[in-house]
Amino acid sequence: MKTELYLPVTVPLIIYFYYIWNFMKKIGLLCCLALFGSQAYAVTNAPLLSKGTSEVGVQGNLDFDYADDYLFNFNGSYGFFVEDNWEIGGKLNMSLSDNVEQYQLGAFTEYNFSTGSQWVPYVGASAQYAYGEAWNNDASGFNFQMAGGIKYFIHPQVALSAEVNYSKATDDIYANGEGKAQDDKTQILFGTRFYF
Repeated sequence: MKTELYLPVTVPLIIYFYYIWNFMKKIGLLCCLALFGSQAYAVTNAPLLSKGTSEVGVQGNLDFDYADDYLFNFNGSYGFFVEDNWEIGGKLNMSLSDNVEQYQLGAFTEYNFSTGSQWVPYVGASAQYAYGEAWNNDASGFNFQMAGGIKYFIHPQVALSAEVNYSKATDDIYANGEGKAQDDKTQILFGTRFYF
């Protein structure tokens, strides 16, 4: 009797794990190809992170699990490499939804860790003047941000990026997912960087 009860459950689980196993083998193969492909890339195409290079970046995300049903975050930046791998510049951040508007304008610095491949990890910091309005309440102050991420160069002058950053403000300029004001925010952003 017990085997009849568990049989309908175990067969789909076995099939499910079989497909997961095959999927993971394919992912492993792709990772190996990317690793060996990056070595060939490094020999011929070094990312453009040298002194005197300029960078224009756009990043963003869209949060559908928010009090307003959505929150759109957008960051734009322009930077200049003052030394190899070290960049300083300006940035503009904004977050928008039906009841929330947040704007930040300031300066940033970023250090890139050259790896000899198209994968380049980086860390950064910024200071910005920030203004936020949420559900007819507004606040302004200074915002300080720490960031870390990785860039993947698809061309020596174009990189895709993924970043996690933490922001701390001097006032409650951010609105959390429940619509309450707070002075800090953590987010994950995806973007593209252009070098010239």
